[in-house]
Amino acid sequence: MNYTTLVANIQNFLEDDSTELAASIDQIIEQAEAMIFQRLPNLPCFRQTSSAANLVAGTTNYVVPTARMIRQVSVISSNVTTYLNHRVDSYLRDYWPNSTLQGTPEFYSTKSAGTSGTTITIAPTPNAADAYLVDFVAPEAGLSSSNANNWVGDNAETVLLSACLYEASAFLKAGETLALYKTQFDEAVQLFVQEMQRDYAAEYNGGL
Repeated sequence: MNYTTLVANIQNFLEDDSTELAASIDQIIEQAEAMIFQRLPNLPCFRQTSSAANLVAGTTNYVVPTARMIRQVSVISSNVTTYLNHRVDSYLRDYWPNSTLQGTPEFYSTKSAGTSGTTITIAPTPNAADAYLVDFVAPEAGLSSSNANNWVGDNAETVLLSACLYEASAFLKAGETLALYKTQFDEAVQLFVQEMQRDYAAEYNGGL
């Protein structure tokens, strides 16, 4: 379902072609997509890998732009990839209390996270400029008049439409449809997760 079809469906389902709704439709879609990201952060479209970069000897903190959640961190040294173990920040402080001392990285923690990116801490403090990669989760580009298609619109139409109808009902203060579309969204998410699990199982069981 592309952007134009989605806008038409929102207006048709709510039987509302008012200028008030039309003027706010992009914001409604954006809020609906944020709602989907919160509920289904592990969708393929949200999984990303950072561009190759190098650690800086003596530096413990690294920013991953746009990342909302870190999935794993790997360090590549002499063509050997080592996956760092995730620990909470307090564990790293106890394990490596003197950050001026350097060693071979073994652990990482999430220091801070926000819409502008996530900062990770690595311990021991890197002692070499080895390459590192970060697998993370971040929202995909949202639907708009300048971006007609995305993964969610193409693969999770019911989830997207029900989320938009819920957000539109909240915007219009339409209490009679708000609960209805919230229920439909929850059911659509559950069915979509089940479908994804079946596809995953079929892929790894030879389709049987």
